[in-house]
Amino acid sequence: MGKIHSKISISHFAGIKRTDLNTIVYCKAEGNYTRIYTKNRNFVISQVLKTVESALPKDLFLRIHKSYLINLNYVTGIKQENIVVLEPNIELPIARRRKSKILVELSKYFITF
Repeated sequence: MGKIHSKISISHFAGIKRTDLNTIVYCKAEGNYTRIYTKNRNFVISQVLKTVESALPKDLFLRIHKSYLINLNYVTGIKQENIVVLEPNIELPIARRRKSKILVELSKYFITF
């Protein structure tokens, strides 16, 4: 899968930041806010995760849990079928009720020998 090179403008508490989608590693729900983790920093925006999810490309971002949305380009593995591992060594839980669907989606990005 080739990387998508597009930018998004994100309005957060410190102002507006123009960010390349490829730098977003994952997003985490924090009540009525969302914390966006990029390769270099993280920031909070005043949008719920569902709104963020609908604004990001579905072929690049996957909702793995009610609290987490991940960038598929950063997935390095799956542990015990309930944890997704992202670069650089970030472990996030997979929701039990979404597990089978998520494992199918993630398997599309791995070559198994």
